[in-house]
Amino acid sequence: MFESSSSPDGDGSSPFDAILLRQGPEVGREQISREAIAELLSTGSTSIEAVVVVGDLRMSTLVLKEAIQPSTFARFIVGFTEAVHDLTNAAGGWFDKFTGDGFIAFWILPPDQPFVAGKIPEFCRTVLPAADALLANLRRNSRNFPSGTGLSIGIDAGPCELVRVGELVTVVGSPIVGATRMVAGASSRQTIVNVYPGTALERDTATLEAEGIRLDRRVIRTKEYPEGQEAFELVFVEPSARTPAPAAAAP
Repeated sequence: MFESSSSPDGDGSSPFDAILLRQGPEVGREQISREAIAELLSTGSTSIEAVVVVGDLRMSTLVLKEAIQPSTFARFIVGFTEAVHDLTNAAGGWFDKFTGDGFIAFWILPPDQPFVAGKIPEFCRTVLPAADALLANLRRNSRNFPSGTGLSIGIDAGPCELVRVGELVTVVGSPIVGATRMVAGASSRQTIVNVYPGTALERDTATLEAEGIRLDRRVIRTKEYPEGQEAFELVFVEPSARTPAPAAAAP
């Protein structure tokens, strides 16, 4: 049996607060309606719209195999996971799980509103340097270090089920599949976005470009589409490489 949304003491707290404490951002209660929270706690799931971000550490199995001290490798991975957890929450997202060589995070979208990327592109730009710091530590602990090692990111969006598992939640739905396809088709340090959220982002390229982010069309090969499927790449432009704004005309 799942607990009700109110505590026995009548203080307004609930099991949802415990879930928020472990996974969610400070604004988590603002993202889900009271009715959806009640349904989640009473039946174990509720329908949401979400953006799913999947990260994958390329070559991590080989890096573990080459680790001089496996316990040191584990500590570095734990530190990276904790950093991703904090970065996700700071960007208004939910840290879903650590996958052994990466992570899954999601952002709950407001119902009945157009898709807005919000802080997700900036989250991706920030998490890549965190992965670089992890790799620098792993490199110092390795006998041999394979080229092509690094973090890949895949993004998809759409209807999901938010499912309660004890004092945690996870998302289930096709965006998980899509984001996993995107990350599988990405190279190290690439952020690949599936066509649905990518097309939505394409409508707001001016905002992205103002933030130093370029959106490029891509075709990636996936297991389901060996001939290729349409996608987009978020390219994070270094400040020195950005086009300077035109100077104001003299009065």
